[in-house]
Amino acid sequence: MVSIKRAIIFGAIPAVVVVIVLILVAAFYTEQVYTEIDIQAPKQRVWKVITNVSDFHRWNPFMNQAIGEIRIGAPVNIHLQPPNANGMNIDVVITKIDPNNELRWLGRVDGIPGLFDGEHIFTIESVTNNNNRTHFIQREVFKGILVPFFAYQLDTNYTPGFNAMNHALKTEAERASI
Repeated sequence: MVSIKRAIIFGAIPAVVVVIVLILVAAFYTEQVYTEIDIQAPKQRVWKVITNVSDFHRWNPFMNQAIGEIRIGAPVNIHLQPPNANGMNIDVVITKIDPNNELRWLGRVDGIPGLFDGEHIFTIESVTNNNNRTHFIQREVFKGILVPFFAYQLDTNYTPGFNAMNHALKTEAERASI
């Protein structure tokens, strides 16, 4: 009888330890999608386009609909349409606004921290010695215990989506009428 209890205890403890280690590793796992593009327009114009979320439906193939306003703490609902994948709605909260330089928001699966968090970052930089040329960086840092299970999809679906959005932003910002 003692040997059965011992076997159960010594069999269960390593299994529990392995599960805890896997959860901890997954909780600290990060994945990043990073894209960039140069735009022949002043950074103020790029900022104006990227912060006018109500106009996303007109030019943005990846974030093709957004409802909300750009202010710290404000919720924004965004419809993402990755190329060759099903679209989805996400709710994000604006976390940083540095006009003409940087915009950040944070999205979480069902609003629960640590499951699948995505911090989306738009960085707008003037190209040295040319105020009419902008370097635009779009990236998202994903963290949480579910991220390792979706890392492949992030690379195959989101990177092309970010690139499509960057090229559409370039076309929109370079239009002289803005």
